[in-house]
Amino acid sequence: MKNKLRILSKDFSSILKNISRLSDSAGIRVYLVGGVVRDLILGKNIVDLDIVVEGDAILFAQAFAHTHKKQFKKHHSFGTATVYYDQYQIDFATARQETYAHAGALPSVEPAELSRDLARRDFTINAMAISLNRDDYGTLIDLHNGLIDLKRGLIRVLHENSFLDDPTRILRAIKFEQRFSFTIEKKTRCLLQTALRRGALRWVNPHRLRDELIPILKEPQPCRYIKRINSLGAFSFIDKKLRLTKQDMLLLQRIEQAIIFYLKRCHTHRKLEEWLLYLCAITCKLSSGSINHFVERFGLHKGDKIRVLSAHTNRSRIQRLRTGLVPHEIYQFLNPFSFECILFFYAYYPDKRIRKHIALFFSKLVQVRLRLKGADLKRLGFKPCTIYGTILEKLLYMKLDKGFSTFRQELNAAQGLAVRLFGTHGTLELKVNH
Repeated sequence: MKNKLRILSKDFSSILKNISRLSDSAGIRVYLVGGVVRDLILGKNIVDLDIVVEGDAILFAQAFAHTHKKQFKKHHSFGTATVYYDQYQIDFATARQETYAHAGALPSVEPAELSRDLARRDFTINAMAISLNRDDYGTLIDLHNGLIDLKRGLIRVLHENSFLDDPTRILRAIKFEQRFSFTIEKKTRCLLQTALRRGALRWVNPHRLRDELIPILKEPQPCRYIKRINSLGAFSFIDKKLRLTKQDMLLLQRIEQAIIFYLKRCHTHRKLEEWLLYLCAITCKLSSGSINHFVERFGLHKGDKIRVLSAHTNRSRIQRLRTGLVPHEIYQFLNPFSFECILFFYAYYPDKRIRKHIALFFSKLVQVRLRLKGADLKRLGFKPCTIYGTILEKLLYMKLDKGFSTFRQELNAAQGLAVRLFGTHGTLELKVNH
């Protein structure tokens, strides 16, 4: 395992050496743990580091941050701390053991030695550690045969009550199975299915389920993850009757294609929250009451909630795009929606006319801007200033339809609009420098 540590970047190697030196001087034992060990063995890219401390992790992290003059943040309620080391994040946690008051409850924790900390983890492949201590630096600690399961590509729980103690592990098992193309070990699969039959996911605080589901929807090509969750009937935590059909899976595939279209044709636009489109597809058959209940119960952020509800309540309105519309009508119709909603509509309706209008909006209309500003109208002498918004809005629509290319064209059109709409006009003496 020392060879594995050597393949780390120079930055990470230096960080681990510094942690090791501090632990030696403080007389505290520290370990690299969990997913970072798994990914290191698999040869995956390492982004952040997770460190377990047999002792007070907050004090240790604080001393490390102070020594290296790095930003430090503590989390007293969890006995954890984070050090921001240049572009990296290092999470320090006190080694602990957990007990559950009842199935699905948040655990009670207390400090413990490393062996108990590893025993509380979800799967054997995540229950390995690498010593960072001077006497056995780089030694793999594998008390649950995680290395064997990793080599065999198996997802295995550490004990029979694992899914009942923490049902969110059901979603996590599926995530690791699909991410690494692994197999859920036979007995573990039986335990998972038993937990699902008992409705274990409904025992958990919905916010915890949200925090498991969203990262799954952010995985590359999430359709296969969604298909696997659906095949196990695990979407019942959203709604008891929710089961995706073949048509729903086709919609998910169209969403995947729509995102590719957006990335290729609209790469200059803002970054898309792709996971929201998949969530809209998963929940699109829920009744209006059920979807409102879902977004409230799961505590989606305000902006995400608005976009999910908007996608559901406005689907039927989008059929207006089947009719012949001039460019400004397309813009006027689509502009109030978020890009996520519009792209969801693009995927939801494979109708060529609808898609053509949405493609025009993304590729051209949304980028059109007026050169003429309200300040220009003021200098022209238009009064009152309350008319500026109306003039500029109408002017933008004219530009979308007629394709004005110069400031002078916009200026002349604004003059005509002002006279026609309000019976007022400016001096047209504004010097054209645009």
